[in-house]
Amino acid sequence: MRAIPVSDGIHWVGAIDWNLRDFHGYETPRGTTYNAYLVAGTDKIALVDTVKAPFVGELLSRVAEVVDPALVDVIVVNHVEPDHNSGLPAVMAAMPKARVVASTAGVRGVADYHDGLVVEPVGADDSIDLGGRTLRFLPVSMVHWPDSMFTYCPEVTTLMPNDAFGQHMASAQRFADEVGVDLALEELGIYYANILMGLSTPVAKAVAKIGEVGWAPTVVAPSHGVIWRGDALGRAIEAYGSWTSNTMRDKVVVAYATMWGSTDELASRIADGIAAEGVEVSLHDLAVSPIATITHELLDAKGLLLGSPTLHRAMLFRVAGYLQWLAGLKPSGRMGGAFGSYGWSGGAVEQIGARMTEIGFQMIGSPYTQKFRPTADDLAAAFEWGRGFARAVKGA
Repeated sequence: MRAIPVSDGIHWVGAIDWNLRDFHGYETPRGTTYNAYLVAGTDKIALVDTVKAPFVGELLSRVAEVVDPALVDVIVVNHVEPDHNSGLPAVMAAMPKARVVASTAGVRGVADYHDGLVVEPVGADDSIDLGGRTLRFLPVSMVHWPDSMFTYCPEVTTLMPNDAFGQHMASAQRFADEVGVDLALEELGIYYANILMGLSTPVAKAVAKIGEVGWAPTVVAPSHGVIWRGDALGRAIEAYGSWTSNTMRDKVVVAYATMWGSTDELASRIADGIAAEGVEVSLHDLAVSPIATITHELLDAKGLLLGSPTLHRAMLFRVAGYLQWLAGLKPSGRMGGAFGSYGWSGGAVEQIGARMTEIGFQMIGSPYTQKFRPTADDLAAAFEWGRGFARAVKGA
């Protein structure tokens, strides 16, 4: 694939990772991209972001389709995480005259990652004139690391916000409207739920700051996935507004693990009870549903029910692991409940309830527990327990 024009004077020159299947512990079945952008003025040329180290050759070959890499004058480091920054030394070697800039926190991060490598700090009051094209900068701490920064080219109203508005999706197409806006928005939501949910406040502040400083992007070119423009950009901004404000609806996610099928039967009847109350329900066995998918479903849901049988007086490891995942994402304002089965010893349901309370869920009613395989009466009780939770959701 060749370098692809993004705006007048800006080309995508990044790399495509078709084979990535795990990122920070969640599944990425569609792979990802490491996007970088070449911005050419009449006097100078800048590269905004680099790529993961194994993909440097791919980036340099695309840069060379536009300009000799040795002629690049500026390298912008928007974020020091290795998927964007580990290739920096090799890129610098191919661009020996380029000055390298990053946010103040980014300067420290680059030095830490690359054995004292020195780069220059830039901030909100700084700009770089490329000749007919200008780069302006906005440090946005915790979107999603302390060093994160947005870069904007006002002459072509193009924002390069690194991980903000990103998605993990490999594609031969570079724009959301080319791959399908609905698909791009789904991946945008999965990325937001699993990377940025716990950082909604700084993300909201960063998005608001774009307008406050007078930037008016018509193209948003993130460092993962596809680029947003036109109606697709409007829909992406609308979605971010909903997610950063923690907008939820009458919806419950039911997730569980099972050993011999008892908790599975309970989960199905609980889900039936929720649906009987007219509340949307999403049911997931943690052994087969990706945690990224479950967390995406939780993004706009008012409630989460977690179930597990008891093994060694504790919850199954898949449930414990998912609770640890949620603890890092800090979902707020949601209702919770615990259910499960047990044999000669209990304990799992109590542990789930305690852990969900620690994370911040508002636990509704008593947990539902059942010994050994559920009878018809047990399943009827599970159905009613689900209905009760749904009524609490509707009343919230």
